[in-house]
Amino acid sequence: MHKISFVFYCVAIMLISVCAHSFSSSSYLIANSAMLLFDYEEAFIHYQGSNLRNFSNEDLEKKLLAYVNTNSLNKASIVAKEILQHDKKNQEAWLVILTEAKINHLDKPFNDFEKQNEIESLDMIKFIFYKNFQLKNNNYNIAQSIFDIVQTSSRYDSNKVQNYDYLLFYLSLSINLNQKFDEAYFYSAQLYQKLKNYKKAEKNYNKVSKDHKLYLESQKNIAINKSFESKPEEAEKNLIHLLKTNGKNKDLLFSVANFYRSSKQFEKAIPYYSKIINDQNIDNEEKWAYLYLRGICYERENNWQLAEEDFIHSLEINSESPQVLNYLAYGWVERNIFLDRSLKMLKKAYEKNPDSHYILDSLAWAYFKKEDLVIASKLMEEVTIRAPGEAISLDHLGDIYFAIGRQREAIYMWKQASDLAEPEDDILDGIQKKLDMYNAG
Repeated sequence: MHKISFVFYCVAIMLISVCAHSFSSSSYLIANSAMLLFDYEEAFIHYQGSNLRNFSNEDLEKKLLAYVNTNSLNKASIVAKEILQHDKKNQEAWLVILTEAKINHLDKPFNDFEKQNEIESLDMIKFIFYKNFQLKNNNYNIAQSIFDIVQTSSRYDSNKVQNYDYLLFYLSLSINLNQKFDEAYFYSAQLYQKLKNYKKAEKNYNKVSKDHKLYLESQKNIAINKSFESKPEEAEKNLIHLLKTNGKNKDLLFSVANFYRSSKQFEKAIPYYSKIINDQNIDNEEKWAYLYLRGICYERENNWQLAEEDFIHSLEINSESPQVLNYLAYGWVERNIFLDRSLKMLKKAYEKNPDSHYILDSLAWAYFKKEDLVIASKLMEEVTIRAPGEAISLDHLGDIYFAIGRQREAIYMWKQASDLAEPEDDILDGIQKKLDMYNAG
C-alpha cells in the first residue's frame, strides 16, 4: 500500500472514532496519521496547529513522543506536565520533565518527583536518575542509564519500550543529556534504517565520531542505504572509497561483495568473496557461507564447474546447511545427474527448513526428474499455494501436469508463469516454445 493511500486509510478510520473530539480538528487527524508513519516532523507541525482541546491521555502521549523525537524538549516538557495532571505515574512524562530539569540545573522538579515517589514507586525513573538513593550528578551517566534501558528493551516489563516510537524517544532524551553519545546516534540510525527513513538514518550515522569504533560501520551503512534509495552508483562509489583506507576489513569486503551480488553484478562480486575466503585467518564457521555465496555468483555467471566446487567445499565444512544442500542438489537435478543423491540431499534440506518453498520446489522437481509424478505434483501444488506468484514453480507445475496428461491445466500454468516471470528467471523463452508447440488452437 502506498504511503499516501495508507495515510488516507488511517484518517478514515479516525473519522469514525467514538471520540467526539476527533471531529474537531483536521490537524489532529493528520498529526495522528503522521505518527503512524513515524513522521515526527509532520506530526509536530500539525499538533502545533491543532485547535483541539481536552486531548486524551493517549493523544497527549503521542504528542509528547512527537515533540521529543523532533528534539523539542521545552515544548515536550509542557505536554509532560499536562499528562501528569491526569496521570501522576506516567514515567515517560517524568522522564521528560526531569531530563529538562537536569539539563537546566533545576532542583524543584526532582523535589516534586521525590514527593510523588513516596506514594508511587517509579522504578525506571529511579534507575535512570538515582544511585543508592542519591541523585546522579553526571549527565553522561544518566544518558547511559537511558541507553541501557533501550538495549535491554526485550527484557523490560513494558511493551512501550519495545515500540519504535518509544525507543527513539528514549534515545533522543539520552542524546539531549549527552550530545556526543555515539552509540545513541548509531542506534537511532539503525532504527530509522529499519523504518526505511534513510535520510534520518544518514543524519544520525554522520553524527558518530570519526575516532569511534562504530564510525566505519556507520559510513558503510550510509553507502549501502544509497542502493535502497535507488542510487546504486553513489552506493558503489562510497563503498569503494571506504575500501581504499580499510581494504582488509572483512565486514567491508563482505558488504561490497553483497552489494555487487544483490545488484546482479556477479562477476564483480566474486573477487571480493575470494579475498575473504583466501584470508588465512578466516574461521571455518564463516568460510562455508562465503563459499556458498561465491558459488551462487559463479552459477549465475554460467560457470557451473566452479560453482559446484564451492558448494561441495562448503558442505565439507558444514554438511547441515539447507541452503547449500538445496542449491547444489537443484543444480544436479537440472542437469539430470546424481538424481538419487540429490533427492536424499533435498529431503534432508527440507527436514531442516520445512518452511522454505524454494526447497520444496527443488524436492518436487527432483521427484519429477525421477518420474514419480504423483508425489511431484502434490509437492509442487503445495509450493504454488505457499507462493502463488512464484513463476518458476508455476512453470514446473505446468511441466508436471503435462507429463501426467493434464494438458489444459499445464497450458494454464505456463501462461500464468509467463505473465509473472521476471527476465532474470530465464524461463520466458522456454515457456513460449512450449505454448507454441502445445497450445495450437
